[in-house]
Amino acid sequence: MRVLVIGATGLVGAHVLRALRAAGVDVVGASRRRPAGELASDWIELDFGHMTNVQQWLPLLQGVDAVVNAVGIIREVQKGDFDRLHRAAPVALFAACEQLGLRVVQVSALGSQPQAATGYWRSKGAAEADLLARKMDATIIRPSLVYGEHGASSVLFRMLATLPVLMLPAAHRALVQPIHVDDLADIVVRLLTVPGAMPRELAVVGPRAMTMAGYLADLRRGMQAPAALVLSLPGPVAVLAAHIAALAPSSAFTPESLLMLEQSADGSNTADPAPAQVVLGRPLRDPGSFAGPAQRVTAAWSWGAPLVTVAIALMWLITAYVSWFAWPHAESRSWLAACGVPAAWQEPMLLAASVTDAAIGVLLLLRPRRWLWAAQLALVGGYTAMLSVFLPDFWRHPFGPLTKNLPLLALMLLMWRASPAKHQGER
Repeated sequence: MRVLVIGATGLVGAHVLRALRAAGVDVVGASRRRPAGELASDWIELDFGHMTNVQQWLPLLQGVDAVVNAVGIIREVQKGDFDRLHRAAPVALFAACEQLGLRVVQVSALGSQPQAATGYWRSKGAAEADLLARKMDATIIRPSLVYGEHGASSVLFRMLATLPVLMLPAAHRALVQPIHVDDLADIVVRLLTVPGAMPRELAVVGPRAMTMAGYLADLRRGMQAPAALVLSLPGPVAVLAAHIAALAPSSAFTPESLLMLEQSADGSNTADPAPAQVVLGRPLRDPGSFAGPAQRVTAAWSWGAPLVTVAIALMWLITAYVSWFAWPHAESRSWLAACGVPAAWQEPMLLAASVTDAAIGVLLLLRPRRWLWAAQLALVGGYTAMLSVFLPDFWRHPFGPLTKNLPLLALMLLMWRASPAKHQGER
């Protein structure tokens, strides 16, 4: 059997591709660009959104026995993207597969129907209606929320699970039924390789339904993270937040996704897990086992590192302002004199120190780089050493102006060594 997996670089498609290969199936991947390490003979580069004509598909499907369509987007970049990617291109694909007698597994979503409230669900539902009307061997699988270690939504949920307090839209009302992507991929493998295992429609869901707050609690327990308080974001605030978040092109939180979340409170994003478990042939993985303790630090770091960066940047900016505008220059000059700085150099040195502090703060906010943490480490270390020699009384000050440098130095060292090198040659 030769299987074509379309959308093979996405979360679901990539796992389906690997699972089919692990099962000994001859697989061809298809996506906009061929990933590094994939042979040209095992990959088709195509712009799926422009494949809306049956004749475009026929030559690509020669020698193929089955097709898995895992293409999907959560928001439109351009108006009409949902229709092109979720309906027009799949319909042309289905027509070609019907003409050639190929089997099809269509990855859709729970809640999809032609008359649904959102463009995402409507476009998926329109493709489903077309496929169900055809006389061909095909299965529509409808997952709920899909968990994958490296999936964007899963990374986000693990991060949220480590926060001590958070507010989410419909946190205690919206229902999901998360399934592990490995289970989903194995179900696709069995649909294609086990005789008689091709139902017409299949809800591919995890073993139990839960609220979003409950899902985060499961991830938190799996990571052995501390307890947290999850509050529901008031409706009007959630709507405003969705409109603001939608301004960011990469944000999946939009007014439409908020509507889908709100509507899932009626159970439209849940289903009986028994049929999926029968096809899988083993128990579905419980969401409580999705995340592990090893992921806790990375999840907390994803929000902790930006928080530390902003806090340290504000420290430098406030210090720059206070040093030049708020603190008496006469007292600052007396400290510089105690450190052996000649009188003629004291004002220029004070100005240079303030400008340097401000520059570090601005760079941390606008262009944070790994080397910047090393520079701060050297600067604060130099300040600490110089004052320890010339003004040791600062160690005995009740507010601890030098003592507080010790945790700052430790934090700067951690940020230096833990921050990724974003540019070639950066140390």
